[in-house]
Amino acid sequence: MKGTLVRRLRDVRLADAPRIGNKAAMLGELIAAGVRVPDGVVLDWAAAALPAADREALLQSAAEELGGESFAVRSSGVSEDGADRSFAGLYETVLNVRASELGGAFETVVGSVRNAPVDRYDPGSSDEMAVIVQKMVHAVAAGVALTADPVTGDRSTCVVTAVKGVGAPLVGGEVPGEEWRVRDRRATLTRRLENAIDAETALAVADVARRIAQLRDSPQDVEWALGRDGFLWIVQARPMTALPPEVSWTAPAPGAFSRSYRFGEWIAEPVTPLFESWLLSGMENRLHAILRKELGQVAPQPYHVVVHGWYFYSVNWASPKTVARNLPRLLLKAIRDPRRVAGILPATARHSVGVFEQDWRSELQPRYRAAVATAEARVERHVVGELPGLIDDLAGLAGEYFTSIAALSGAAYKLELNLASFYAAHLRDSVGWSHLPLLAGFDPPAGAQGPAVVSLDWWHEPLAAGPDGGTRRSTNPRVVTERHAAEAASEAALKGSPRRLRQFRRLLREAQHLISIREEQTQELTLPWPVLRRAVVRLGEELVALGRISAADDIFFLTREEVLGGLAGPTAGEVDIEARRTLHAQQARLVPPLLLGDVPPLVARMLHGFTKTVGARQSDRALVSGTPASAGRATGLVRVIRGADEFGDLQLGEILVAPLTAPAWTSLFSRAAGVVTDVGSAAAHASLIAREFGIPAIVGTGDATQRLRTGMRVTVDGGTGTVELAWQNQEGPAEAGPSLHSGLDYG
Repeated sequence: MKGTLVRRLRDVRLADAPRIGNKAAMLGELIAAGVRVPDGVVLDWAAAALPAADREALLQSAAEELGGESFAVRSSGVSEDGADRSFAGLYETVLNVRASELGGAFETVVGSVRNAPVDRYDPGSSDEMAVIVQKMVHAVAAGVALTADPVTGDRSTCVVTAVKGVGAPLVGGEVPGEEWRVRDRRATLTRRLENAIDAETALAVADVARRIAQLRDSPQDVEWALGRDGFLWIVQARPMTALPPEVSWTAPAPGAFSRSYRFGEWIAEPVTPLFESWLLSGMENRLHAILRKELGQVAPQPYHVVVHGWYFYSVNWASPKTVARNLPRLLLKAIRDPRRVAGILPATARHSVGVFEQDWRSELQPRYRAAVATAEARVERHVVGELPGLIDDLAGLAGEYFTSIAALSGAAYKLELNLASFYAAHLRDSVGWSHLPLLAGFDPPAGAQGPAVVSLDWWHEPLAAGPDGGTRRSTNPRVVTERHAAEAASEAALKGSPRRLRQFRRLLREAQHLISIREEQTQELTLPWPVLRRAVVRLGEELVALGRISAADDIFFLTREEVLGGLAGPTAGEVDIEARRTLHAQQARLVPPLLLGDVPPLVARMLHGFTKTVGARQSDRALVSGTPASAGRATGLVRVIRGADEFGDLQLGEILVAPLTAPAWTSLFSRAAGVVTDVGSAAAHASLIAREFGIPAIVGTGDATQRLRTGMRVTVDGGTGTVELAWQNQEGPAEAGPSLHSGLDYG
C-alpha cells in the first residue's frame, strides 16, 4: 500500500499530477532539475479515504524514512497551482509538526478543502487532496520571488520579498515584508521593514527563481527559505496567474509625454476612439491655439500620443530647443501684456490672477453657460447633419474653458508652491509637518454645479442627481477650526520677525483666494458633457438606422472620421466594434507609467519639485507614495473602486482607492476615511474635495489601484504622501488582509 499511496518527491513528475496534485509534481520536477528542495514525500489523494490507523501508520513510516525532528505538512490539491488558477491560500499548511502530530496535521490540511471560503472556491474544480510531508526548513529568512512584476507585467524585473524567520507572516498577508527589485543583475531595495536579507541574497533568490521560470517556460511565483545551514531552499513554485500582458511603453513620437499633466490628470483609463479623436483633440487644439496667441508658445506636434489605449500629453513645449525657439515671441508678449505672461513663473504668478479671474468671471463663464443652454435647447431639434457642427463648437469652447482653468489653476498651483516653500523653510519645524491645513475648510462654491460625470470620457453617461450623483455638500466645521488653529500657530511662530510675518500673510492670502474659485471653475468644465453625449448618441442612432452599426453606443468605438464617413455613405471596409470593445477592456488591465520618453529638465523639476516642497517624505515602509493633497492620517480597510457600478461597495470608514475622482464621486467622500488616486495634482477633484471633508488624500501615485488591494488595512498620511500597512503604526493591530502575496502558503 505504501508503494502506491506514498512516494518520495524526488520520484514524482508532472505526469503524476492527477494523483498527487500540481504542487507536489512540480517539486519533483525541480528536484530532477537540480533545484534544492527540502526532502519529502507525498500521500496520494486516495490516502484520505483510508482508515485513520492505516493512514497514521503511513505517516509514521514516512517520518522515519525522512528523519528529522519536525516537518511541514502542506496541501497539494489536484486543482491547485494550475496555469490558469492557483487557488493560492485556499488550503491549509501546518508548520513545525512533530512526528507524533502528523495525523492531526494531515486532517487539518485535508479538512481545509471542505472549509474553503465559498467566494474563493471554484465549484467546477476537483476537491481531491494529496498531502505533502517535508522536512522543516529552519529559516533565518524567507519570502517570495515573482519572476515578473505583478503590477506592470514586466518580465525583466524579478520582485523578491523577505522577512526574518519563516515566511508565514509574509505569505499570509500579515506583513508586507521588505522588497527588492532585481533587474539587469542589480538588486534595488524598494521597501525596508527589517534587515532580512542583503542584495547578494536577493540576487541569489532571483537567479534560482528565473531558472525555474525558464524550466517551466512561464513566469513563476516561487517561495524560498534561507536555512540556518546557509543553503537557499525552494519550498514551492507555481505559475503566476492573471499577469498583465507584456507590453512595451515606448512613445511613438520623439520627446516626452505625461499621463498626469493637463488633460492627462482628468483621464485614468484607456480612451475610447471617439473621445480621443473628437472631443479631446478638439479641446487640445483650441488650448494650443490660445497659448500660441496669448503667450507666443508654439508647441511641437503631436500634442498627445495614445499608447496601448492610454493617453499621454506632450510636455515637449518645455524642451530646451522649443523654449529657445519660443523665447523671442514670449519676450515680445511680456512687453505688450506683462500681467498675462507673469503667470508663467511662481515668483510673478500673483500678478496674473486678477486678469485671468476677470476674463473668466465676466466673459467666459457666462458665455460658456449660455452656449450650453442653447445647445441643450436645440440638440433634439437639429437635423442629424447639423450635429457634428454643434459638437465641434462645444468641443472648441470646452478647450477654451480648459485653457482658463489651466491659467487659474496653474496660478493656484504656483501660489501654493510659494506658500509651501515658505512654510518648509520657516514653519515646518515649529508648527507641523504640512502646510495643507492652511488651505482646507473653505465653503464649497455657490452657483451652478457641473453634471455628475464619472470620467472626462463622454462614453460614460453622467449620473442622475441623487444620493450617489449629487455634488452639494457642507464644509466640515472641524476642518475650519483646524485651519484657524494652524493660522494662529503660524503667526505666533513668526511674531519675532515682522518682515516674515508680513510675507506669510501675503502668501497665505494669495493661496487661499483661489481655493473656492478653482473648484467652481473646474466643476463647470463638464457642463456641456450631457448635451455633447446626447448629440453623439443621436448620431449613433442614425448610423444604426443606416445599418452601419448595431447599437447607438457602438459609436463611441468609432473615430470621428469613421462617423462622418458612415453618415456620408458606405465606408470602405467594416469596423469590428466588438474587437475594439474587447481591446479596450484588455487595455484597462494594463498599468502604464506616468512618463514616457526623455523628460526635459524643466518638466522634471516642475513635476517632482512641487511634490517635495509640499511635504512628500520618503518612507522605506511605504506600500504606495504620491503627492500630499489633503493633510491628516487615517487608518482603515482599502476599497478599490474603479467605476460608478462599484460606488455602493464603499463602506463607512474605508480608504477609497481610485484611478481618479470626478464630480460623480463626491458623495463617496462622506463615507471614506481617506482617498488615494492613481493620477491627479493639488488641483485635482480628489484634492479639493478631500480638503473640504477634512480627510487625508494622496494623488498621483501612478498605480495605487494595482498595488493596494481591497481588504488591506492601511494608514494613509496625507501630509507626507505615503500609504503604509497599518500594523506598523500606533492605531492598533492590523486585520489580516490580502497583500501582494496573499494566501501563498509556506512549508
